[in-house]
Amino acid sequence: MTEDPAHTPLTEAEQAYYNQLDEDVTAGRVPTIGRGTRRDGSRVSDTELDAVLRGRPGLGQSRATGRGRSPRRQVRLPEHTDAALDAYVEKHGTTASAVIRDAVEAYLATA
Repeated sequence: MTEDPAHTPLTEAEQAYYNQLDEDVTAGRVPTIGRGTRRDGSRVSDTELDAVLRGRPGLGQSRATGRGRSPRRQVRLPEHTDAALDAYVEKHGTTASAVIRDAVEAYLATA
């Protein structure tokens, strides 16, 4: 039987690191992450920052609404197809995920 990696005991070095980190946080030696600024110096609003820190929204029923579930699929592509996808993404300023979603939807619409 193999061990569950999530429940593998820490090494002595790891435990020492986390003990020191806990001590540093408790003593206030670890700075808190403050609200950020953009490259132009303007402040990032709390709403914008919260949206970034919350993570990627689910696609939901109406795409990227932040509601609903967006199942994940993985595919393997031949090297020439992967290279063509990368070139398309670069040329059109989009993402591979968006291209694949659109391609699958178009294919299924005609199937």
